[in-house]
Amino acid sequence: MILKAQNVSKTYGKSGGDSFTLQIDEFAIEEGSFTAILGPNGSGKSTFLKIILDLLFADSGNISLMGNPHKEKKARAKVSYLPENYSFPEHFTVKEMLHAFGDLKESTPGEIDHKISELANSFNVNFLNKKIKNLSKGMRQTAALMHTFLADDKFYILDEPFNGLDAVQKKAIMDYIFSLQKKQNISILITTHILSDIDKTCDRLYLIDDGRIINSATKKDIQEQFGTVENYYINHFETKDSAIS
Repeated sequence: MILKAQNVSKTYGKSGGDSFTLQIDEFAIEEGSFTAILGPNGSGKSTFLKIILDLLFADSGNISLMGNPHKEKKARAKVSYLPENYSFPEHFTVKEMLHAFGDLKESTPGEIDHKISELANSFNVNFLNKKIKNLSKGMRQTAALMHTFLADDKFYILDEPFNGLDAVQKKAIMDYIFSLQKKQNISILITTHILSDIDKTCDRLYLIDDGRIINSATKKDIQEQFGTVENYYINHFETKDSAIS
């Protein structure tokens, strides 16, 4: 089991005022799986990812990551994370940035150069020598994804990974991820608002709303019952939106 979370709770806000509570009763990811968490803005997706990575502290609950308690350093040794919002040194070139962060994984310069070349070829990147400050939104997102896949890890957590990418670039990156999954049996956990991407990728989906998992299903079950992920998503959230309006 790559990830297992039970009775994870986190509350923001003061008593008597506006507050938000994340309450995840059960959540699990099998080795080699491609899993998605889907839900409206503010539903708790990013909060849950940060708690898994010990970037936020839960009020209670148990999380096992890579077979170890998630707070132990070794639990995160083979995990890569792409946050929705990130920041790189603006005066660095893409290649300089990748080398700087690649050093944190204790790789040799030769190993980093080899991996950069592999990623640049797979992602159709021809801007390694451009400074971060001069990149377009799509280029920045591609550079961030290169950083995420720079090390040979086992578990990749991707928060809105395809923001700003055109269809051609997105396909190239997804093809690389599928190839890596087939060759190295990596596991993926993704959040995204682009539901059509999920039809092509994920094995299991979790729906989250107001901090709670409200449904989970395999892609096969979704296809049999709803046809598409979009239909599955709308079926669970349209009624609520209609009631609010």
